Amino acid sequence: MSNKKSYYSFEDPAGTTIEFQATSLQQAMVIKKSRAIELGIPKEAFELVSIRKKPSQSE
Repeated sequence: MSNKKSYYSFEDPAGTTIEFQATSLQQAMVIKKSRAIELGIPKEAFELVSIRKKPSQSE
């Protein structure tokens, strides 16, 4: 089984973006849920916007 990590980026309609590293989409969904809870935003509000091998180069 491959242990390659990808960067998953999720965004909600208000423009809040969360990005993190995970080994699978399933793991990414679990992390997204915990991050959304920390932010006080329903996890359903976040949609997957990208999966990449390197982190995004934002500001």
